[in-house]
Amino acid sequence: MITPVSSSISGINAALQMQANSAHNVTNANTDGYKSRVASTEETKTGGVKVTISENKQPGPVYDNGYGKTAEHSNVDYARERVSQINARSLFAASVASLKTYQEMTETVIDLMA
Repeated sequence: MITPVSSSISGINAALQMQANSAHNVTNANTDGYKSRVASTEETKTGGVKVTISENKQPGPVYDNGYGKTAEHSNVDYARERVSQINARSLFAASVASLKTYQEMTETVIDLMA
């Protein structure tokens, strides 16, 4: 069984991984041929959060590069990245709130025992 602290820390780490992945995608959005990466979350057997990052295989738009050849632009979708960032922020906020609630409950129990 996972403790409330471990569960919250797991959620915080997952949110940071999701945010870092989205930042990496946005940073490389103007790199020809770059394939964006998709972060997906799942619950672990112990109750934590696991992030799996996979490459998005969809091709980017093709354009004339000005040298008589065509090039493939990246397949980064800014709208999808913004949604990913909002999800990461929500996961982070929920995990921090859970950690804060655990701390408050622990303090209340200690006060009752004193």
